[in-house]
Amino acid sequence: MDAATPGGAIRRARSHGSVTKASDLLVAALENEGVGCIFAIPGEENLDVLESLRHSKIKLVLTRHEQAAGFMAATCGRLTGRAGVCLTTLGPGALNLTTAAAYAHLGAMPMVMITGQKAIRSSRQARFQIVDIVATMRPLTKMATQIVAAQSIPTLVRDAFRVAQQERPGPVHLELPEDIAADDAEAEIIPRHAVELPVAPAAAIERAAAMIMTASEGAELKGWVYILMQEFR
Repeated sequence: MDAATPGGAIRRARSHGSVTKASDLLVAALENEGVGCIFAIPGEENLDVLESLRHSKIKLVLTRHEQAAGFMAATCGRLTGRAGVCLTTLGPGALNLTTAAAYAHLGAMPMVMITGQKAIRSSRQARFQIVDIVATMRPLTKMATQIVAAQSIPTLVRDAFRVAQQERPGPVHLELPEDIAADDAEAEIIPRHAVELPVAPAAAIERAAAMIMTASEGAELKGWVYILMQEFR
C-alpha cells in the first residue's frame, strides 16, 4: 500500500497480508503526525500497541513512573510546539497522569496521553483495576474520549493532535481498550494540516511596545528554567 509523507496524499496503515490491526492503525496515525518518540510504561493492556511500535520508527522511551512520562511529554510539547505523547496502562497507572495533565493544561502545553483499558465487549476479570479514566481526565484536558471502534482511530488521532496544538494548546486523552487494539481493521490515514496560530494585530503590538517604552518602572519576567540556569551557573 502507498505511504505518504505528512501533508501528502492519504495513505493506508501498514498491513500484514490483507489484515491490519487496530494498534497498527494507531501507530501509523502517530507516525503521520510526526511523532518521533513516546514516553511510556508498558503493561498488559498496551501490549498490542507496544508490538506495533516495535515495527515503527517511533522511539519508545521507558520511564519508571507514569507521572514522569506525562511530564516529559508535556515538556516536549512546551519546547517544540508539537504535541508530546505518553502511553500508560489502565486504572492506578493511568491516574498517575492526572498531575501531568493538570500541569500541561495550566501551562498551555500540547500533549496527547494514550491509556489502556480492559476489554469493553467482555471482561474475564470483572471490575479489576477498572477506573473511569475518561471521566477523570475531562476536567484536566481539552478533550478526553474512549476509542470504541478500530476504524475510527485515524480520525480520533488527527482530531486529538489538532485540538492539542491549536490555541490554547493543552493536553488531550485517548483511551484504547485492549480488545479494540487487537481488532482487525483497515482505514485510511488522514493527512495532517498546519495549525494556524492567531497573531496579534500590529496596532495591539505597537500599543504594548509604547506602554513598555513609556513605563516609569521596568518589569522583568523570567521563567523557572531561566532562573534555575542563573542559580546553577
